[in-house]
Amino acid sequence: MTIIISLISQKGGVGKSTLSQAIAVEATKNYKTLLVDCDVQQTTSKLWGERRFLNNLSPKIQTLVTENFTLLSQECGKYDIVIIDGPAHTSKLTVEIAKFSNLVIQPSGATIADLYTSVLEFNTLLQEGIDKNKLLIVLNQIHSEIQEKKAREYLQQTNYQILSGSLPSKVAYCTAQDEGKAITEVNYPTLKFRAQEIIKEIITFLQNNE
Repeated sequence: MTIIISLISQKGGVGKSTLSQAIAVEATKNYKTLLVDCDVQQTTSKLWGERRFLNNLSPKIQTLVTENFTLLSQECGKYDIVIIDGPAHTSKLTVEIAKFSNLVIQPSGATIADLYTSVLEFNTLLQEGIDKNKLLIVLNQIHSEIQEKKAREYLQQTNYQILSGSLPSKVAYCTAQDEGKAITEVNYPTLKFRAQEIIKEIITFLQNNE
C-alpha cells in the first residue's frame, strides 16, 4: 500500500517545498519514494532535485513534475511513499490531492496573514468533505518563542491539529536548499536535529492516524 503525504498552501513562501524535500530525503533512505512537484511553472522541487544530482548528494531523489491528477495517481502505485509538493494556489487539483492523501500538511508562517490563510485553506477542504483528522498545520519560519506562542493561541481556536514542533527562520536552511540539500542535512547540529525531529513527529502523527 502506498502512503501519500501531500503538502499544500494557498500562500507562497511558507515552506511547502522545504518540508516536501526534507520528508522525501528521509523517506528515500528506507523506502522507494517519489517526490511530485505540482507547481509546473516554478518547479521548485524539481530544480532542487537537479541541484542535488549535480552536487552528487545521496540519497538520489526521484521526482516527477505534473499537474495531471490521472498521471499522478497512476504513478503513485509504483512507490512505497509519495510526497506531493502541491500546487502554488488552491485549485481543483488541491482538493483531488487532499482526498487522495493519507496526510495533508499545511506549513504556515506565524503572521496573522499566514495563519488566516492557512485556516481558510483547511476550511475549504472541510467543505469538500476532507477528513479533518488527516489535516495538520506545521509552523515554519518562526522568529521567536513569543511569536510562536501567539500563533498557537490563534490556531487553537480553530481546533485544527498543530504539530508540537516548529522550524525557525534560519539562513542555514536556505543555504542548504541552494546546494540541493534538505533542511535535515544542514551542517549545524542543532538545526539539523530540530529539522529531523519535525520529520519524526510528522511520521508519528501519520502512524497514529492510520
